[in-house]
Amino acid sequence: MSQEEAQEVTSPALDMGGDDDAMDDDFTDQLNKEINITSDGGVKKTILVKGEGWEKPETGDIVRVHYVGTLASDGSKFDSSRDRDDPFTFTLGQGQVIKGWDLGVASMKKGEKAVLACSAPYAYGESGSPPKIPPGATLHFEVELLGWQSVKDIAGDGGVIKSVVAEGEGWAKPDDRDEVAVRYTARVQGADAPFAQVGEGDAPDTFTVSQGGRLGIKAVSVAVKSMKKGEVARLVVKPEYGYGEAGRPEAGVPPNATLEVELALAHISKVEDVTDDGAVTKKTVAESSEWKRPNEGAKVTLRGRALLGDGTVFEEWGEGGELTFTTDEEMVCEGLDQGVMKMKKGEKAVITVPPQYAYGEAGHAGRLAAVPPGATVAFEVELVDHENAKDSWEMSDAEKVAAAAAKKEKGNAAYKADKVARAVRCWDKAVSTIAYDKSYPEDVKAASRDIRRSCWLNLAAAHLKAGAWKAAIASCDKVLEGDSHHVKALYRRAQALAGQGDLYEAECDVKKGLAAEPGNADLKALAARLRAQSKEVAKKEAALYSKMFKFPKASATPAAAPGNGGDAAADQAAAPAAETPAPAVVEAQ
Repeated sequence: MSQEEAQEVTSPALDMGGDDDAMDDDFTDQLNKEINITSDGGVKKTILVKGEGWEKPETGDIVRVHYVGTLASDGSKFDSSRDRDDPFTFTLGQGQVIKGWDLGVASMKKGEKAVLACSAPYAYGESGSPPKIPPGATLHFEVELLGWQSVKDIAGDGGVIKSVVAEGEGWAKPDDRDEVAVRYTARVQGADAPFAQVGEGDAPDTFTVSQGGRLGIKAVSVAVKSMKKGEVARLVVKPEYGYGEAGRPEAGVPPNATLEVELALAHISKVEDVTDDGAVTKKTVAESSEWKRPNEGAKVTLRGRALLGDGTVFEEWGEGGELTFTTDEEMVCEGLDQGVMKMKKGEKAVITVPPQYAYGEAGHAGRLAAVPPGATVAFEVELVDHENAKDSWEMSDAEKVAAAAAKKEKGNAAYKADKVARAVRCWDKAVSTIAYDKSYPEDVKAASRDIRRSCWLNLAAAHLKAGAWKAAIASCDKVLEGDSHHVKALYRRAQALAGQGDLYEAECDVKKGLAAEPGNADLKALAARLRAQSKEVAKKEAALYSKMFKFPKASATPAAAPGNGGDAAADQAAAPAAETPAPAVVEAQ
C-alpha cells in the first residue's frame, strides 16, 4: 500500500464502523494462531515472527514498517514496500492509513512480523479502490514493524511535544525529588545556532528534578520525568514552558519564542525515604545488580565518609579501614543504621540524616572533625559486604520466640530512653516474628502469646503518647480479642477513645474494667475525668444551642426566668473533644 493510497482511503476508513476493543492478551504472542484485534472479528492478526521486549507503539508515534498487501479472495499482490525497498512511515492513530492498520500495528512489538486480515469496513469499504482493490474486499497485509519514534504531548496541553531519538535502558524514570544529570542543545525554533549547549565533552548539568537545571525552563523538568537513563529526546517547547513573554535577551532568545531542545538523560540518582517520617533519605549514586539487603542483626562492612553540611569530613573509612558494625544494635547513629538496611551489596549511596536521627543536641566527637549540636549530616558510603542474621522463616519455633523476646526487651529499653519510634519498630518486629504460632508446641505457644500481648499493650502506650488514638485502639483490640476483660487493655483503650472524643464508649470500657477490678485506682481516676469532661461538654453545647435559638421577649415564664439561662440541655450526653490522656506506663513483662 503506497503512501498515496493510504491517504486516499483515510476518510472512508474513518467513516466505517467497527469495534476498537483490544485483543485477548492471553494469546497475543502465540505464533501462527489467528487472534481477533477487534471483538467483531473485523481485524485479525497471525504472528509469524515474535517481536522484542514488551513495548508497543502508541497513538501519535511515528512508525516504520515493511508490508506486502494481497487480496484474501485469490492471494494476488496489489502493493509491496519490499518490492520498492522503501519502508513505509506514518503516524499511528491519526487516520493516515486504513483503520485496520491503525489498530493492528498498535498491537505489535518491535521486530514483530504478522499477517493482518482486514475486512472491508476496516480497509477500503464497499467502494474498494479500483482498479487494484475490488469493492467489499477483505485484504491481507504481511507487516513487519521495524521500529517507531515516540512522539508525545507530555505536558498534556501541547506545551511540550517530545520525540524519542534514542531509546533508554531499563524501566526507571525520575521523580521530582530525584537527582538527574543531563546534556542538551537548545535553540530558538528555526535557528541554526544553539543559544545554550552542554555537550559530550562537558560535565553534565546535574540537578534535582523539581528544581530544574541551568537551562532554566520548565520543559526540562517535565521532560526528564518521562525519560529513562540513556534516552535522547527532541523537544518542541512553547513559550509558557520556555522563557515566556520576557524571553532571554542575553542569550538571544526573543519574547514568546518557541524552542527546540535535544535532551539526553545521562544518569538518574533515585531518592527514597529511609524512615517513615521521610526525615532520613537515601540517594543512590551507583546501582547494584544484587537484590538482597541487610536485615536487622546483619554484620555490614562500609567504605566511605561522613560529612557536615558545609562539606567538612568528620569520619572516613577507606580500604583496609572499613567501618564494620551490626545493624539494629545502636553501634552507629540511627539514620545510618536504617539507611544501610535499604542498600544492596556494591551499591553506593548518600544517606542524609537530620539531627534527631544523627547526633542530636549532644553533637559528636568525630575522628577528623567535631559534629556540632543540632547538625544534619550526610554519609557517602558503599556497602562492601553484609552477612545477614537468620530470617524468621529460617528459625525453629523456639528460636522465633527467643528472637521476639529479645526484640521486645530492646523496645522496652528504647521506650525508657524516650526513643519511641525505635521502640515501636522493635515491638512490631517482635509481633511479626511470632505472628503464626498455631503449630507451636503448647509451652512455646504460651510464651509466644504472652510476648505478643505484652508488645500490643506497649504499642498502645506508645501510640497514646503520640496521640495516635486509632493505632492505640487497634493494639488494645488485639489483646481484648483473646481476653475481653483484660483490665490494662480496657484502661488504655478507654484513654484512646476519650482522646478521640468517644466519651460514651470510653465510659463503657471503664465500667467493664471496674467490674473486673473494683479497686483499680487508675480506672477510678479516669472515670472521674470522663464525668467531668461530659459535664463540661454538655454545658458548652447548651450555651451554643441557647445562642442558636433565641426567642422574642415575652411575659416571664419559668423557662425564661433569670437564672435558668436556657440550661435545659445540660444533662444531655454529647460527643466531646476530650482532653489528651496522660501517657500510659509501658508494660515490660
